[in-house]
Amino acid sequence: MNPMSLEITRDRWPTYFEDVGRAYEGWATTVEVIGRDAGDQTAEADMPLQGITYEPAGTEAGDILIELGDIEPAFVTHLVERPRAVRAADTQPGAETDIQIESEDGTTTLVHLRPRPGLPPRGA
Repeated sequence: MNPMSLEITRDRWPTYFEDVGRAYEGWATTVEVIGRDAGDQTAEADMPLQGITYEPAGTEAGDILIELGDIEPAFVTHLVERPRAVRAADTQPGAETDIQIESEDGTTTLVHLRPRPGLPPRGA
């Protein structure tokens, strides 16, 4: 994360992730997981974003779901369990965004959003 990152307070997570999902739908998304035991691992690479949601209730209450891929044939849901902090940074405002999610167990999930070739810039 760059020094211009913004902390997203927990009460804003549902709205924030809904807005991100709408604004960046279809963008190339890479998910990296940095953990104490496994080091830095790429979980998903350059898959189109379908959405990001914070689950306030149900069996995944308190978790964040990152939905990636094309509906057919490949669709992946990356689950971030027990998040405690969310930060966001526009690495290239209007063109690239990074989201950092810290979990209670010390794992950090990085979500990199980049335009796919052929997609217009955000807001165009």
